[in-house]
Amino acid sequence: MPLTSPSGASRSLLLIHADDPPQANRLATLASHYGHRTRILDRHDLLAQDEVVDGLLISCRSISAEIQQAMTASPAVAKVLFCRRLSAAQQAALLAKGVWLIPHSCREQELLESLLALARQLQMLLGDRERREQALLQQLEDRRWVEQAKGQLMQRHGLSEEAAYQLLRKTAMDQGKSLGGLARQLLQLLAR
Repeated sequence: MPLTSPSGASRSLLLIHADDPPQANRLATLASHYGHRTRILDRHDLLAQDEVVDGLLISCRSISAEIQQAMTASPAVAKVLFCRRLSAAQQAALLAKGVWLIPHSCREQELLESLLALARQLQMLLGDRERREQALLQQLEDRRWVEQAKGQLMQRHGLSEEAAYQLLRKTAMDQGKSLGGLARQLLQLLAR
């Protein structure tokens, strides 16, 4: 949760790491110009993030195992990576984890606030995609249960496919259950 400064403005905490100390100081200075509090991390601190933060800014020449791990941990934290040397596979893996990639070193006039906003939007899009994928997987699973339950009703009671479906649907509505949940429950009872 962002802290509030005496003037009432919100001050979020950004963690910063760079493989070059002047570069880390440059990032910290830029972030403070936007009103953020900053904390510079060494490579060992990257993996021991135990406080609530709003962003992680990393500038490096090449990506180490610690940086890779820090970039893929904490999905709720906006992450921006300044790095020139990333393979296509590394780029794809980091983008899939919600990391906003900048293919150069951090410069003096970098628009950090815009980059953090883009990183947050990327995380939201990935989160939405994951929720939609989970919903679709659940629908497929429910469909499988419904098809099996219809088959059992057709076999045991001589119903047509439409009649078995309508019976399942009406029963689910009457009991206030989902069609998939009722089908699962019915199959469990028939398996006994």
